[in-house]
Amino acid sequence: MPPLSMNHSMTTRPGRFSAGAFFVQGVLLAVLVAFPSCAGASFAEPVAPVVPTTPAASVAPAASLAEHSPQPDIFPLLLPGLPLAPAAVPPGVRTEFRAEFPIEPWNGVRAADPTFVLQRGEYDGSSYKFFAEMGDLKLQQTRNTLQEVHGRGGHFSLLTGNSGNRAVVETFAASRGGGGDDTLVGATGELSLLDESARFKTIFLSGRKSLDREGRWPTAGARRGDVVGLVAQLEPLKGVVAAEAEYDYSSYDANTADPTSPLRDSAYRLKLSGGLGASRYTALYERTGPRYRLMNDGPARDRQGGSFGVETAIAAHVFDVKLSRYNDNLDNDPLAPRLYRYEGVFDYRFKGVRELPLALQYKKSFIDSTKEPLGSLPKDVAEDAVSGQVNYLAGSWDLGLRGGMSQRTDRLRQQRELTTTSVGFLPKFSAGSFTVAPDLSLKRVVDFSAAQRTDQYAVNLGLSGKLLEQRLDYEIKGGYKRECTGVPGTGREVLGAKLKAVYPLARFFNWTRQPSLGVKGEYNEVNNWTEDRRENNFSLLISLDGGSFL
Repeated sequence: MPPLSMNHSMTTRPGRFSAGAFFVQGVLLAVLVAFPSCAGASFAEPVAPVVPTTPAASVAPAASLAEHSPQPDIFPLLLPGLPLAPAAVPPGVRTEFRAEFPIEPWNGVRAADPTFVLQRGEYDGSSYKFFAEMGDLKLQQTRNTLQEVHGRGGHFSLLTGNSGNRAVVETFAASRGGGGDDTLVGATGELSLLDESARFKTIFLSGRKSLDREGRWPTAGARRGDVVGLVAQLEPLKGVVAAEAEYDYSSYDANTADPTSPLRDSAYRLKLSGGLGASRYTALYERTGPRYRLMNDGPARDRQGGSFGVETAIAAHVFDVKLSRYNDNLDNDPLAPRLYRYEGVFDYRFKGVRELPLALQYKKSFIDSTKEPLGSLPKDVAEDAVSGQVNYLAGSWDLGLRGGMSQRTDRLRQQRELTTTSVGFLPKFSAGSFTVAPDLSLKRVVDFSAAQRTDQYAVNLGLSGKLLEQRLDYEIKGGYKRECTGVPGTGREVLGAKLKAVYPLARFFNWTRQPSLGVKGEYNEVNNWTEDRRENNFSLLISLDGGSFL
């Protein structure tokens, strides 16, 4: 169950201003004094890089170019419009306060303390806009600098513009994990021209994390990483053609207390994308140095290459083709070979029959090596994979069938190394609040190099719904998996089950918070015949949340 959100304007609560609200409004007042009103100007409503999310938020990648547009490499600055308070406020000043309280998924009880708090403030002048927020933030820049970081801190932005052109300056600081031993600060500047047909952005980020918590106290130093990025984007024809370029330089010190010099390296990427009608295309070239490191997740290091993809839709048929080529060992290390990987993927989807969606995929890949050091054997491997899935939708039924085959071949020895075959049946039935979802899957893996065959069988069953006049929420899951190698005394079997149930007790107790009774159980058993070992564990949790007696 998602967290509850509480949104209201601080201006409508006289006499109850929090410290965050007082700080934000004080900053807005200072900006109002520092920037007097000037000649009227107009600029496009921007969009902000800092979007508040709960820690449990997740992001799903795009499945295709046709259904989901590709994720841009430049994340524009977002200054969202906030709802005006109904009370009288100074013109151009808007504030908002948000707090979210998590709810336990297994008993439905809301926590007393919020896990997400955010105070926002915005001042809209005649030729500029100032935006400030403090609380829980999600910071995001480009893929090579800052992909996504959650932290608690502050973010401030100043925007000005005229006739389709605008300039944005922002700065932010955040602390992660509690305390001040894991911090991130940054500043960016962005210039947008001709209604965002041309955009240029500079990025500076600096992160620091103390090593005290890693058991190195008292001589522990800190990990520190800095990165500077330059980004340019040109889009002369909206939606038809767009070019992006990015260059980044990083400095990373694993321990500031030792005399070792920091690692320094660069990364750059060039991208061309666009579309016409029902067709889309993307071309990308990128290079990331072997010593390019960031404080957080970054791109794969020691890698260069490119990819090209085209997708088009013809009536109810969708075709998607992607080609790529990458290699490693950019520094020509004499002690390691250079590996080249070539890959091609063809996807086909049929949407002509609503009750019978179909998806097929074929993938071909090659891996070969060059510049092998003395004593190292060359590598030349090819792999083919075919997979597909079809669903039959009929009222409350959803019957799914999927299967796949893959084969890996050593082209130097002209022999197969590995083959995999799998098939699965996934039916699902839903009627009101009741859902039953069993599934059956079979998989066979043959390792020719080890002369071994492994068969896997898996059966699962899931039940969920409501009972006792829609009061009792329950969810039951169970599964059995068995692996056989064909050799007596080897293999493994796994048995597992989960149970969750919640029953509200508000009808028995007249309290301010609704009490509830929750039960959560889990059982797992692993029998490993190969290692002659058996493990099992069981847990049961009964929770009675009494709420508040006041």
